[in-house]
Amino acid sequence: MVDQIPLYRFLKSDAALKTLKAGKFRVGLASQFNDPFEWRLGFTGIRTPEEQKYIEDLSMDHRRWLDTWLGILCFSDSFSRPVLWSLYAEEHKGVAFEVICPWKDDEIVKMTYFPERRVLDFDRWREIRFDEEAQNKYLSNLINGLIRNKSPGFSFEQEYRLQINLEDHNRCQYSDGSYFWRLPDKSLKRVILGFCCPLAETDVKKLLDKNGFEETRVVRAKMCQETYSIIV
Repeated sequence: MVDQIPLYRFLKSDAALKTLKAGKFRVGLASQFNDPFEWRLGFTGIRTPEEQKYIEDLSMDHRRWLDTWLGILCFSDSFSRPVLWSLYAEEHKGVAFEVICPWKDDEIVKMTYFPERRVLDFDRWREIRFDEEAQNKYLSNLINGLIRNKSPGFSFEQEYRLQINLEDHNRCQYSDGSYFWRLPDKSLKRVILGFCCPLAETDVKKLLDKNGFEETRVVRAKMCQETYSIIV
């Protein structure tokens, strides 16, 4: 099990309201990421137009394949950084959900931030083209790094990603064109309203109680007067 540390999911106020009413988070897909480098291998050693087409087809097929079974929920390790509220919570008009859960090791991924991409070397690929075991090992190592690393420009997020099996219908439901994941019991500790959030604490608490989150606290964020931090 991964240590039970608090993680924070930021949403705009309208999305937060929908989440509160449904008692579920909407699950994202790889094809919906806002960074075009996400889940895309780099390639070197390409020599022919045929190899170039092979690469383009491989990239497209990989993304489609991921969308058939893998969902992602993105969290940060802190609610105190103003940039997170500015970018992902509607310029402090949104909400941060504080979640503490005994994640399984194969569910939660802590992201790393290095400038080098994961690169498939076609010269190496040619060397092992007749060795299926070597090919699988080579690709597995690349993909394992691919799902865990982002550009250093995103390091302010200090992101954790919950990987969700879309085919696990006990935990993930499909409705109106989207997948939804219900939080485990007692895992939602606080709902933190941005200091410009239009939602009222009492209304949010009523929605939480209605959906079985009676123990969840509702608090409102504020600007620290001594540091560039968001506090409650």
